[in-house]
Amino acid sequence: MARFTALLLIAASLMGVMSAPASPSSSKGMAKLNTPYKGYATTFDGKRNACHGIKYSLNEPVAAINTALFSNKKGANVCGKYVKVSLRNKPSKSYTYRVVDVCRGCDKNSINLSKVGMRQFSKKSIEAINWELVNSSDKSCQKPKPKPTKTTAVAKPAKTSSKPSTNHTSKVYSGRGTWFSDTTGSCGVRFSQDDMIVALNQDQMGAYSGSRSKCGDKIRVKAKGSSASVIVRVVDTCPSRYCSHGALDLSRAAFKKFAPMSKGVLELEWSFV
Repeated sequence: MARFTALLLIAASLMGVMSAPASPSSSKGMAKLNTPYKGYATTFDGKRNACHGIKYSLNEPVAAINTALFSNKKGANVCGKYVKVSLRNKPSKSYTYRVVDVCRGCDKNSINLSKVGMRQFSKKSIEAINWELVNSSDKSCQKPKPKPTKTTAVAKPAKTSSKPSTNHTSKVYSGRGTWFSDTTGSCGVRFSQDDMIVALNQDQMGAYSGSRSKCGDKIRVKAKGSSASVIVRVVDTCPSRYCSHGALDLSRAAFKKFAPMSKGVLELEWSFV
């Protein structure tokens, strides 16, 4: 009888351990938007193709999320959304990657990055990071708030005018250059990644219509370390959470004029023409 009672006590103890509530960092379910996670970033170990309909190359800066946070019981998943990543020892600077796959070998709260993506902030194969999931619709649908102090307050002539705006010809800007994959943008026109086009940073974009709009304007771009110079047309906005003042998102065709896409990031100088 004593032996039977002891077995019951052991079983009850185990059930108590198993039923203990899980902490938020270890609970299973799809990652929540705009919720901070602490984990590790490692480089891709191969494609899983868990995001059906999303084709990608490991020569692109892309991400895969661990199985615990990839999907939920209802079948929803994080495919097509973005992760905003920062080094734990440098939290002020962040990098954004599209989620294109699942990482079956990742620990909870950790992610995989393509080598191109990892190279944007580290030469190591593993880094301690902070990250959060952000909605992909934020990338091109955020409208900038009016900023009356911007130099764009000076009226720009109509598109048909042969006289360029003084603002467009008097200053050379510099900033970070990346590439993007969209085919529609905030200017309301469809385009191809084979076109010489650009998404202008939100800070310098101005309004989407009227005299302050930069939609359709042309920009001459040069890259550090390259003798090439290209002219691209503004068709989209790169929100401030991705592009700071002076930064540009180039089409794949435009980016390739300076370097292979695997380079990921360029240092640009540019001006309106």
